[in-house]
Amino acid sequence: MQDKADRYWKLRPAPPTPEDELCSCPDRPPIVLQPHLSANPVSCFECNHEVLPEDVGYSSATAEKLADWQRFHDCFYFLWLDSREFASWAKAQLEDPLSPVNRRGLELVAELNHIRRTYYWWFEDTATADWKPRTQCPRCQSDLVEQQTHRLCEPCSVVFGEGGTV
Repeated sequence: MQDKADRYWKLRPAPPTPEDELCSCPDRPPIVLQPHLSANPVSCFECNHEVLPEDVGYSSATAEKLADWQRFHDCFYFLWLDSREFASWAKAQLEDPLSPVNRRGLELVAELNHIRRTYYWWFEDTATADWKPRTQCPRCQSDLVEQQTHRLCEPCSVVFGEGGTV
């Protein structure tokens, strides 16, 4: 929790993820590449908590790619959150299967799938008045399958959650 008495708290480094927000699921469930508004974009498919890098065991080169993707993705995500002049453009980038941010994310998912089953959390803007849960994969147009609280496309490694965006 940030100290609101410190007027510079937003400029300070983020504290480590609290223990109760780290995955403790047994049996190494699948992981999800998704923004968590933290430095680590890898979460657990089952509990949605952060999965520590050492619990997955990817290389330092993959760690670098994950950090690069996280920063790249956040550029679009924060423009969308800002809700001003670039919000529509950023939303289009986050939704487009051919956009650089999604292509890079899916390349990382393919790499991580060699280590542990991994899905790519697809952006959905659930705040619009006409929002309806997507029923087809944005990549292959196949019907999404319901699993737990997710909708997913196994062949494309794409997942949507019950609530949409993170």
